[in-house]
Amino acid sequence: MTSPNTYALVAARAAMQPDAVAIVDRGPVTYSELMQQVDRIAGALARRDLPAETPVAVLGRRDAGLVATLLAVWKVGACYVPLDLDDPPARQTHMIRSAGCRMVVGTGALLDALRDATGAGDAGHHGTVPEWLAIEDIPDDLSAYEVVTPDGGRLAYVLFTSGSTGAPKGVEVEHRSLVNLLEAARDLLAFGPADRYLAESTLGFDISLAELFVPLITGGSMLLRDRQLLLDPAALAADLREHGVTVMQTGPTVWSTILANVPDFPRLRVAISTGEAIAPTVAERLVDVADEVWNLYGPTEATVWATGHRLERPPTSPDAGVSSPVSAPIGVALDNVTAMVVDERGTEVADGVMGELWLGGAALARGYRGNPSLTDERFVTRDGHRWYRTGDSVVRDAAGVLHYFGRNDDQVKVRGVRIEPMEVESAITSLAGVAAAAATWFENATGSRSIVAAVVPTAGATLTPRALHDALADALPGPMIPSRFVVCDTLPRSPSGKIDRVAIRSLGVEHRGESLHHAAVFTPTERELSSIWQRTLGIDAVGPDDHFFTVGGDSLAAVTMMLDVEETFAVSLPIRVVFEAPTLRSLAARIDAAVVHSDVWSSPAYIFPLVEGTGTPFFFCGVDLKLARRGMWPSDSPLYAVSQWAQGRGFLRASSVEHLARQQLDAITAIQPQGPYRLGGFSFGGLVAYELARLMRERGDEVELLFLLDATEPYRSAAGPLANDDRAGLLSRTTARLAEIRRTGAASREVRDLGKRALVNVLNLGGRVPTWQWLNYQAVHLYGRHPGTISTRLVPKDRWPAFWYTSLRLAKSYVAQPYDGRVAAVFLEEGDRSASWRTLLGPDAATLVLDTKVHHELFDQPTASRWLEFLRQMLLTADEHDS
Repeated sequence: MTSPNTYALVAARAAMQPDAVAIVDRGPVTYSELMQQVDRIAGALARRDLPAETPVAVLGRRDAGLVATLLAVWKVGACYVPLDLDDPPARQTHMIRSAGCRMVVGTGALLDALRDATGAGDAGHHGTVPEWLAIEDIPDDLSAYEVVTPDGGRLAYVLFTSGSTGAPKGVEVEHRSLVNLLEAARDLLAFGPADRYLAESTLGFDISLAELFVPLITGGSMLLRDRQLLLDPAALAADLREHGVTVMQTGPTVWSTILANVPDFPRLRVAISTGEAIAPTVAERLVDVADEVWNLYGPTEATVWATGHRLERPPTSPDAGVSSPVSAPIGVALDNVTAMVVDERGTEVADGVMGELWLGGAALARGYRGNPSLTDERFVTRDGHRWYRTGDSVVRDAAGVLHYFGRNDDQVKVRGVRIEPMEVESAITSLAGVAAAAATWFENATGSRSIVAAVVPTAGATLTPRALHDALADALPGPMIPSRFVVCDTLPRSPSGKIDRVAIRSLGVEHRGESLHHAAVFTPTERELSSIWQRTLGIDAVGPDDHFFTVGGDSLAAVTMMLDVEETFAVSLPIRVVFEAPTLRSLAARIDAAVVHSDVWSSPAYIFPLVEGTGTPFFFCGVDLKLARRGMWPSDSPLYAVSQWAQGRGFLRASSVEHLARQQLDAITAIQPQGPYRLGGFSFGGLVAYELARLMRERGDEVELLFLLDATEPYRSAAGPLANDDRAGLLSRTTARLAEIRRTGAASREVRDLGKRALVNVLNLGGRVPTWQWLNYQAVHLYGRHPGTISTRLVPKDRWPAFWYTSLRLAKSYVAQPYDGRVAAVFLEEGDRSASWRTLLGPDAATLVLDTKVHHELFDQPTASRWLEFLRQMLLTADEHDS
């Protein structure tokens, strides 16, 4: 009888509920649609006649196609080797060659970039030259093929971790071990069809197995996202809330950042801390996030998780007599896993005595690929049973609960990534000008661990932290690059002659950067920013040329720092700005650019950037300024607001929509001289955006996307009658307006508007713009330059009557031309307005109908999240077209 394999479990669940949602990435993907992709990719792999357990490297974007690729590899009896998108190309190439991969499968653009960067098509072990297969190039109409799915004894994957020999080592895991993990996690978490798991971990991180496949063997679903989402806690919370995520796992340092910055984090059914030790203080705060909170522990060699402990308040086992200052308890062994605490001779110790944790049972990996000596060293046999020596120091209490006290060797974990100092040291000593190096961890001001390295230069060489950091970026993953470098004459050593890593740790904490701070001249922004860096990183001085990631910063510290920047300077900048401009001086310049709109962001007074970004800008006519709130804008592209209000007299004196659009065309092209263009419009702004798109195409520019958000319906069309051009339509619209007034209590607003009109007429002497209108668009302009709590409150919530009547006058005179470009339109309900627009738009226009009927609530939650997700999908499609 063959043991089960992972693919068979997923296929059986898909057959039971083909129409259920399996994955949400850009949109929902059903089990049936997922398995269709699996069959297509498996068909292409089957034609390669891959022998059993053939390693296949996988490098793809995080979408349903990536999950389908993993399942397809399993379906044909092969095993996959995950390549991390964030790893340097040289490291990816090493994995391909070290594993002896026969194929590299994934997204075509990523494969091409890797081959171009490293020449990875060269032969690897045993003369293997990998074949490269882009999943986009696989045809849909492959003829029938025959495959035999593997049994549980075959390899499922080879995952590379940091190696003590100076190079990453591949851990071989079989299907039966993975199936045991998935079924144990399913039962432990009580995961069922109603649950949705956040899947954000990269494939090279073994906890991704739980995120991807626990849902698929249970009939649940996953929200597939990029790990960068964790760097924006507010956006993360909004995404979880919008998509109904019930289970989320991440490391304690990330949880700590989230808890500190998102007080209204959506409540989960299950929250999981994993990947590294969770401090008891963080554990106490985490219990409030979910109905169940678990601390799950396990090395890659024991297939993701081997033990687990449910965190509660007050903590369980209060009388057990064991308490670790390093971590909350790691609990008891999961199903079919055994745990033993032993002394230096491998003899089991009594409860309450510290020893090394050994793991056994169904969870154990086969060993290290191509390294039998290391396999024999770490996987040992005692009394006929096979064990993995974890190197972790633990104590088992009287209740059988394991408590973690740290490592018994030099290995460290940084944000869940296992790091062998030897690999870091090997990379550093390979650099020119380095005679010796030693690495260890240190704890930064945020409470998370980072790497510090002591470096000895060769005679006559000059080494700087910035140069060392930049050189290592081509050789090591981000978490393995030291956050601090200490250049010294000799490495600190203990009396016995060994490297004194405690002394290096102390040097790293005391290190203050490379600038001559006493002589530094700061701009006001640099001075304020230096204070923020000092608070965030726990250092006493920062110079203009200091590099955030060489004076103690890491990605999570960057999140904390940028939240402080946002509050201090009243700007909203994406976290990637820190990676693009990592020195104090360069980041201060980016802040100044966002605050005062320097040449990069210069624009007419009525067009200003709400959200900074990269790539093709999006110009949104009439957009509500709420989109400037952190995390609302769903794209990486820059968002510009085009405000009719802020045009002031220019808007009030416009002779037609065409006239207004031509004015705005000149202003937009001054910011973006050539296409492709992306335009949007809300309400009357929709009419202007529509005409803008027509003018741009008329002059030969490409309009990549036109987005209409409940746009004002045209009164007339050059192509003939509109769908609502009749008395019945007018009557129905009038009736609907009266019904809205009765339903929402808007009558009082109508009365107030009459009062406003009277006041405006009195103040509008000599035809000049009234004071109130002038203050109105000045407030909008102020918000564009200095968005913040005060300026937000200055922006009126309703349009002033003179502006409203100008919009009505221009709309009535506008003759709309048919438009067959790419359009996405949002309507409040199926009816006359949507019918009018459908008359003008091409048959391929994408539409979304919302169930709300209140126009002015479109930028309020939860309505905003629905159409913003619709827009996000359209922009992603446009990005793919560009690439």
